Amino acid sequence: MRDVSSTFGMDSLSKMKGENKSVIKEVRITTPSRLHFSLIDLNGKLGRIDGGFGLAINEPNFQIVAEPSTEIHVESAGYSERASEILTRLQKIYHFPGIKLQLLSEIPTHSGFGSGTQLSLGIASAVNTLYNLNLNLLELANAVGRGGTSGIGVAAFETGGFIVDGGHRYPEQKSSFLPSAAADSISPPPILFRHAFPEWQLLTVLPNCSRIYGEQELDLFRTRCPQPASVAPKLSHILLFQVLPAILENDMHSLGKALNEIQTFGWKRVEIDAQGSELQQTLDFLQTNGALGAGVSSWGPAICAVSEDIESLKRKTEEFLRKLPSGGTCFITSANNIGAEIKKVVED
Repeated sequence: MRDVSSTFGMDSLSKMKGENKSVIKEVRITTPSRLHFSLIDLNGKLGRIDGGFGLAINEPNFQIVAEPSTEIHVESAGYSERASEILTRLQKIYHFPGIKLQLLSEIPTHSGFGSGTQLSLGIASAVNTLYNLNLNLLELANAVGRGGTSGIGVAAFETGGFIVDGGHRYPEQKSSFLPSAAADSISPPPILFRHAFPEWQLLTVLPNCSRIYGEQELDLFRTRCPQPASVAPKLSHILLFQVLPAILENDMHSLGKALNEIQTFGWKRVEIDAQGSELQQTLDFLQTNGALGAGVSSWGPAICAVSEDIESLKRKTEEFLRKLPSGGTCFITSANNIGAEIKKVVED
């Protein structure tokens, strides 16, 4: 998470620390998205559950502009109600007077990009900065109820990069298998590994499949967990001896091979199968038309693909998506290795 300050007049940081504190006129925040490649352990045999690994990416993103106000006012194409709920929750805890919030760009909801966590932390950080609450990110995450299953979204906001989290103690810390949206009283898990991701272009593909959330998501966790005890060791082996070395050694081929393998078993199969045939068709197309590897993020439908010729793969994928019954979109993005950017505009 990078804090960049701009001012009208004297330097904002020195003035904010001085006796005559400057007034923050506006806060601008740009969040990353996150890709979540897999939860690791949904069995609990070793006394921990969840755990996961994923990546922060630059697009799509939330661009949030916040100004002080005496009431809550939100301008948004798709998140007005959700943003107002987050602000109301924060206001009950921290008693700030109000805020005017504009969302200039938005992450698609229920698409595998972690929009709920990025929106919640972006808004909480705007309030924190605008009203000088001096809270750390863990306090903000707890206040908005994020990180109860995966810590990838919270860490993506804070630092960006490729991230592995260590899950929750089971059953002492978390006693049931629940998604983050239904586990808002549980703190984010510890981060075991964070490293800058290679400067590769990534193709992100969104076939127009169903969106899995709410009761449907809860039902799948209830009925398909615990997973077999054999899943976590296999996935951990791939993570430790394929995924992490590939990132450290800038080895796109090995990472692609690992992504392809992850799609074939365990919880990732539950997520893919829940979407229906079009998601699997899209994966198959990518893997046979130039992608070294492709992986579904969370429940999807977002898929991340790596390729030595990303432009060619994008053209082929656009043509493929046009032939799907419901169509879809794709775009090229890259890893975000810095986290969210926070910019303060200060006036005398």
